[in-house]
Formats: sequence, C-alpha cells, structure tokens
Amino acid sequence: MDKATPKDVFEANRERAAPLLKQLRADGIGHLIDGKIEPSSSGDSFETRSPIDGAVLATVARGNAEDIDRAATAAAKAFKSWRDMPAPMRKKLLHRVADAIEDRADDIAVLECIDTGQAHRFMAKAAVRAAENFRFFADRCAEARDGLNTPGEEHWNISTRVPIGPVGVITPWNTPFMLSTWKIAPALAAGCTVVHK
Repeated sequence: MDKATPKDVFEANRERAAPLLKQLRADGIGHLIDGKIEPSSSGDSFETRSPIDGAVLATVARGNAEDIDRAATAAAKAFKSWRDMPAPMRKKLLHRVADAIEDRADDIAVLECIDTGQAHRFMAKAAVRAAENFRFFADRCAEARDGLNTPGEEHWNISTRVPIGPVGVITPWNTPFMLSTWKIAPALAAGCTVVHK
C-alpha cells in the first residue's frame, strides 16, 4: 500500500476546501453585527490570501471606527438581556454552540488550514478543542459569578464577580478560531457580550 505524501494530503485538503472557499468567494466575509452580516460602513474591503500559495480566499469587509461603534452599540444593547438570562439557559445555549462547532469541525479545520498555513492534523485538533472550550465554560455558567471570602489576620476580604458589559476580544492569526473560543466562551458564560476582531 502506498503511503500518502504531504503533497497528496495537501491536494486532498485543497479539494475538501474547494466548495467552502467557493461559498466564501461568492458571499465575501462581512461584519456580524446584531445578528446580521453587513459590509463595512465605508464600503471598503480587502482580499485575504492563503499563505500557502497566495491564492485569494475571499473579500473581507474592512472595518473602521464606525463599524466598531456599531458592534459595540449592538453588544451594549444585548448585554442586559444576556446578563439577566438564567445561568442554566446560558449554559444550554453555549452547549448548542459547542454542538454546532463539532458538527462543522472538519469544515473549520480545512478552512483554518488554508487560511493560516497550519497542518491539518493540528487544525483538526484545534477545531475539536474549540468545542471543548465552549463546553468547559458552559458548565461553569452557574458559578461564574461566585465570589470569594478570604479572611486574614487583620481584614476579611469579600469579592463578588459581576458581568462588566461588552468586552473586546482580539485574536492572533495563527489559530484564530480556537484561540477566539478561549476568550469568547468565558465572557459569554459570565454574562458579558462580546465584540470580536
């Protein structure tokens, strides 16, 4: 039996990604603000390219201060209802996110592979890890606001945890999907909303 070469694996991944990339090229990548995908307020965009071969992957909406303001305003508007949602409901919703990630883990891994140049074996594990991150923090929704009582010889410190509102999250390029979940999942579990770059 012939062993698959790295080139064979690369070509298989490229074929696997082709229909996903076709969709991205057709639709482009906009800003997800208040549940809707929107272009940049300026109309500006840029092409994102694969570091593997320089191929254009998609056209991406180029954000600016106005887009950030729109996203922050939407996150602030959603904050009160998300914060006040009972922890068991937040937990259920975050588990649904984890389920959705697991359902599309191979799509995510292949796209991340083409987008970052990372090996598929690494990105496949990272996609699964992203779902695990959501599950981990979903299961901590109930205690996310637990405080601490720490008595000392002279003082007794009492802390409480409260959702602070919308939080801003910036993710590096090398494993963007999975690394995003390390920040987004705990913020959502605690009752905060998120603006993600």
